[in-house]
Amino acid sequence: MIYRLKEFKGDTIPVPQLVFSKLGIAEEYNVRVALYVLATGITDPEKLCADLKLRSKMTAESALSFWAGAGLLERYEENAAPGEEPTAPAPMTWSEIAAASRTDPMISSLIDCAQTSFARPLTHPEMEKLVNFYVQEAFAPETVMLCVAYVASRGKRTMGAVSHELKVWRAEGVETGEQADAHLQLLALRAQREQYVSGLLGIADTELTLGGRKAIARWYEVYGYDDAMVQEAAVQAGPKRDLWYWNSILKTWNAKGLHTVHDVRGPVAGMGASRNLRVDRAEPSGNDFLKNAARRRPLRKKTDTPAE
Repeated sequence: MIYRLKEFKGDTIPVPQLVFSKLGIAEEYNVRVALYVLATGITDPEKLCADLKLRSKMTAESALSFWAGAGLLERYEENAAPGEEPTAPAPMTWSEIAAASRTDPMISSLIDCAQTSFARPLTHPEMEKLVNFYVQEAFAPETVMLCVAYVASRGKRTMGAVSHELKVWRAEGVETGEQADAHLQLLALRAQREQYVSGLLGIADTELTLGGRKAIARWYEVYGYDDAMVQEAAVQAGPKRDLWYWNSILKTWNAKGLHTVHDVRGPVAGMGASRNLRVDRAEPSGNDFLKNAARRRPLRKKTDTPAE
């Protein structure tokens, strides 16, 4: 069966693109609240709860907080003076979280996930911080769970570490659970590349600085180089095992449009080689010496008699 839109018979309301961008992570009641607020302008939790038949006033407040964090709504104090900056509402308390968890099963899932990842019970302040990532800061619950597990795997079992990592993820455009999963795969790939480079340097990967890690990511993700190109830079640097010296080599190659080891070793690279980049040539082996000597030896005429 094929469907198509009927001719509109009633009033219509504009729906911001922001709402559609959050459909993948918004709970059903969040979508209902958004459409209701767009149509009526009403944001009173009790009115929302009554008109939309929500389970509790806390559900309405959770939805309003979600859309405030997403940027659809803005917070303000009813008695605030004109021009005064709005203040963020106080974080949910433990009693409010306990009440909300009875209507929103995702809250219990967040707490269970964190306690499993941290291998210990969470304190009430930690629970408050964890739930407010979801309720107030509008992080998708799947994103929070994946972030908690990732931070714990790195030996950091605090909400401060989770908060920092979530901010980094959001700055890199990670919002949905799918994006968080893809980001974790990228982080795992970066870790493998850092281990490879630190192995070439002869150091532990824990000794890499933040700047060094960013440089390594740039080699692979911006320049598009692979392990072979990084190894070639190490070879051409000779005994100088210095990440930033290698960085100057790779940066120069990228500026010249050299993308493969063949490009680097070809005549084009030799014509434009920088005076600052020294290529250490290996000493010829014994076989190479014999081959070169054979080439220089004059050819023996057929009439010559062999030596005794």
